[in-house]
Amino acid sequence: MWLLAVLAAGGCGTARHVSAPVAAKPRAASAQPGFHVGVVGPLTLDVEGVVAHRGSLDQVAGEPLVLVDAGAAGPGAVAEAALAHPDSQFAIIGAGARDQHVPNLAGVVLRDSDAAYLAGVTAGLAATDAGAAARVAWVGPEERPLAADFTRGVHAVAPGVAILREWTRAIPARCKEAALTAFDRGAAVVMAHGGLCAEAAADAAHDQNLPALELDDFLLPSVAAAGVARDAARGVFHGGQDVIYGASAGAVGVRTLDPRISVATTARVRDMAQQLAGARSQGG
Repeated sequence: MWLLAVLAAGGCGTARHVSAPVAAKPRAASAQPGFHVGVVGPLTLDVEGVVAHRGSLDQVAGEPLVLVDAGAAGPGAVAEAALAHPDSQFAIIGAGARDQHVPNLAGVVLRDSDAAYLAGVTAGLAATDAGAAARVAWVGPEERPLAADFTRGVHAVAPGVAILREWTRAIPARCKEAALTAFDRGAAVVMAHGGLCAEAAADAAHDQNLPALELDDFLLPSVAAAGVARDAARGVFHGGQDVIYGASAGAVGVRTLDPRISVATTARVRDMAQQLAGARSQGG
């Protein structure tokens, strides 16, 4: 097999073949046929011809390809495993790894901007359901680019809905307080990036029986993992670089939504996700 090194900048780049084989460790004759992949963390993997082996990073590090969920191990730990197993290829799903400078390690970055846009679509529709005067809010650390993508999504479906920005440090108590402030100002739904801040904002929302959103609601890391495995089984691996998966690859869509979001709104968001995927595929 040959490695395909991709210089990923905004999800595209030039490619070249380099002579570094993807070598499988020896297996017994009775081993299940197929391309064997180690899986670390809560990723699901269902790819024809691929055999998944679940375990800790140490347990599966000798497989030809090892997929690691970013929540299970950080780039540094995965880089150490990759250096210790140069005949295996490693990909960390949901985090960049280019700065590790390890040739048999790839970062797989999910496009947050697409997720923020879909979150905005969801929030805008939910606010419309709540009434003409409803507002939506972004809560947490100041992230103006993502907040702008969120705003575009809101206004794509609800041009008249106002967006509140309750910037605060990523301290759960402050995030909850910011969410409560947003509700006092008329927000019908709150959005936060993720982590403990998003959990605190959601707690505040649910105390008032209102919905909350976070980026993870729209990110599909298992889709990206399947794409990496499928490519590797064909002899293609994006070693030493970061690869970006977004809506066009199916890695951004509706994962889970707050049950306070209506069924009708969820269906409309799924339709918008498909439209976004089509637009991205055409370079829109």
